[in-house]
Amino acid sequence: MAGTLITRLARWVVSCALLLAALGLEAQQFDPYANIPQSQGLEGFPQLGYPSALVNVIIYGAFDDPATAEFWVGAYRGLLPRVQTGEIRLVFVPLISGGIPGGQLAARSAICAGEQGKFWQYAEHLFPLVLGQGAEAYAGDVLDSAARDVGLDLGQYQRCASGNTGFAAILEDAEQSAARDAFFTSTPYVKVNESPSLPDAESLIFAIDVQLEAANADLIAELTTPTPDPEATEEAEPLVLEAVTGQDVPPPITLQLPAGWLSGSDVLVLQDVDAIRNIPFAIYTGPVTGGVGTIVLLWGFPNLVVAPSAVQATLPPEMLDLHIDGTRLLRLAVVEQGCNVGTDLRRTYSIGGLQAAGTQFAAVDCPELPDTRGWFAGLRQYGLNFMFYAYAEPIEAMDTAEVELQAILDTVVFTLPETD
Repeated sequence: MAGTLITRLARWVVSCALLLAALGLEAQQFDPYANIPQSQGLEGFPQLGYPSALVNVIIYGAFDDPATAEFWVGAYRGLLPRVQTGEIRLVFVPLISGGIPGGQLAARSAICAGEQGKFWQYAEHLFPLVLGQGAEAYAGDVLDSAARDVGLDLGQYQRCASGNTGFAAILEDAEQSAARDAFFTSTPYVKVNESPSLPDAESLIFAIDVQLEAANADLIAELTTPTPDPEATEEAEPLVLEAVTGQDVPPPITLQLPAGWLSGSDVLVLQDVDAIRNIPFAIYTGPVTGGVGTIVLLWGFPNLVVAPSAVQATLPPEMLDLHIDGTRLLRLAVVEQGCNVGTDLRRTYSIGGLQAAGTQFAAVDCPELPDTRGWFAGLRQYGLNFMFYAYAEPIEAMDTAEVELQAILDTVVFTLPETD
């Protein structure tokens, strides 16, 4: 029940932010896209959302099409809370309808904004203009003004908008994709996991819920299918958690491990509070004074958004609270189910010299595993969430192991390339 309430609150908070953006209020103080990953697919089509999302919503739209603009300010904005919670990922296929002048240049400019991770913010500036000004939507320096408003590097943007950056190939792929689809007629056209859907909000919600139910059922079936025990071997095997996918996903960090420590990585299939999702993890374990120390890293998971006691009109990004995410994932993914788990008050820790939010925890009276205690700390780097759990067994080992574990965490270096 609590998880359902938090999820509804998250969607309500994001919806409020979108309403403020639509009204032009406090636009500089809240960006509803700030904490959602943006990328480009192989065809160059912009993507919005977490790669672990179970449902892809593909939008065939045109920047010179009033019907697409109506869809954008209506049904599309209702999808963002579900992107924020990691349920769905959006893909935009850019087409040209010829409905109003300047559509191709607008699409090219939006793709250029996407090279700087701002396609969706840029589109938020253009579609309301199509509705409000019609044929005059892209008159004057509107496109450059939108680039300034979303904070693009103007030099890079202008070089892209005026040069040959592959836009023609993206547009050709988009046209071919639409031509291959037997159900495509005109923009906006929407598919949910390759199944066509009417573009109104009610139909989209129904189609997404059907696909999520089917995907969750498939994952549950996989999780409940018995697997044979691995054969015994004298060599050290990679460490794994239960219910993993068998993928070797190296973590986007480096760290220095003491002699005798082992490490492994995989993807955890986790029944989260709102959906089943895949979360990559890495585990490091080895000898510490008095016992065995362990560090577990989870990354790429979505936040659960929480509002302050009095919701402010600006809705600051601090609502994304990694301390709360750490507590939720501790119980869902790290400690054994059935343990008596306790946590302390929120405090600040250090990961690789960077400030992180977390707290101490203890897990006792577990069904099979020994009692343990330690701490977790989370931070955000390069648009991804990271959560580190450090603990030792037996529980008394933490009296001396804390310094040793922190020394390892001090060596963490995040290896994802920084983007503009």
